[in-house]
Amino acid sequence: MADFKDLSNALADEVLNDIADTFFSARKDIDDSLEYLDTLSKQLLEKVDGIFKSCALLQKVCLGEDGYKKFWELAEINRNIFKFPKQTECSRFEDTPTFSLTSKSEYTKWVSLAYHQLASRIEVYMNGVFTDDGSHHGRKMRSVNFMDFNLFAEEVNRKIDKVNNNTSPSNVLKFAKSLDHEAVEKEKIAGCVGPECAVIDGQMAFKPINIGGFGLPDFPELPNDDASLSFLSDFCAKMYAENKIQVKELLKELRESL
Repeated sequence: MADFKDLSNALADEVLNDIADTFFSARKDIDDSLEYLDTLSKQLLEKVDGIFKSCALLQKVCLGEDGYKKFWELAEINRNIFKFPKQTECSRFEDTPTFSLTSKSEYTKWVSLAYHQLASRIEVYMNGVFTDDGSHHGRKMRSVNFMDFNLFAEEVNRKIDKVNNNTSPSNVLKFAKSLDHEAVEKEKIAGCVGPECAVIDGQMAFKPINIGGFGLPDFPELPNDDASLSFLSDFCAKMYAENKIQVKELLKELRESL
């Protein structure tokens, strides 16, 4: 009989150890995921800063705020999405326009470059870009991006909900009690008696992630086909006709910055 009791205690101890490992590993997994999300959000915010700098560059070639506003109006895109902090520095051009015979044509090319640079940065931020994985030959990896970040955050929230509801401290203690009557004393020591269980569960519960709290904008995909970009030529033609002197001064500045 003593041998049976020893076996029973050994099995109970093993089960309790498994429960403890599951309980703490689940919580550590969430802690690690939250830390990783914080790291990813900082990387994405750096990309947002690059987008804002590209917005500032586009505003510059649009000859200021009024021109910038007209640009988005002609594009039929909500300009408020592309507002940026006032002290934002302009991005540098990543490319240069081909030779042009006229100032009007050259101006159109500079505006087009600024627009496509912005569109490219938004695409990388929203959907990422595939690059070679240096640690695995032939394998591709996608850069951190807004869409994957949100999917991962939603998955972490599902884990949080599962842990809070299915692996709460009180549930673990109750199950431990069912294995060994001595667990009742452990339960008392933990302070989990009746309503106090809810208090402990509340104190140890993970808060669901507020994805919007990371401050990551959801940018729309900018049109890139010739038909959709007809507005760009119309805009540049109008701006050049109404502001020839300013445009020529801008072109001189842009050429000198190369």
